[in-house]
Amino acid sequence: MYKPLKTVYNFIIGLLILIGFYFISYFIVKLLHISLPPAILGLILFALALIQGIIKEDWIKPVCDFFIKNMAMFLVPFLGGLIVYKSLLMKNWLVILIVIFVTTTLIIVITGLFVEWGIKLLRLYRIKKSEDNNG
Repeated sequence: MYKPLKTVYNFIIGLLILIGFYFISYFIVKLLHISLPPAILGLILFALALIQGIIKEDWIKPVCDFFIKNMAMFLVPFLGGLIVYKSLLMKNWLVILIVIFVTTTLIIVITGLFVEWGIKLLRLYRIKKSEDNNG
């Protein structure tokens, strides 16, 4: 396939996969009345699909690279909101900083624990797989 067309094709496929996971999670949240944002559920489902090998990293790499390279563009509306709510932020700056500190710390700790758990599972899987191949 002509290289530029293949690049566009891969980007569109990756984008459709990401959008598909969002809409699937949106319908699950609405159907089951879960009090969880669809984006979070979609991220969990997406991670599980990647781990299980249902989705290949190559399928989504072009669109993920695009989003990472253009991340600043997605922060512009956030910065506009900071300007609009400046007085509210100035009144509650200490509470906001405490919340940011506590939640960031929790995220780092929970992520570390999750990664350790994942590494242990991967080691157990590799040991079991090697035992199956040798046995």
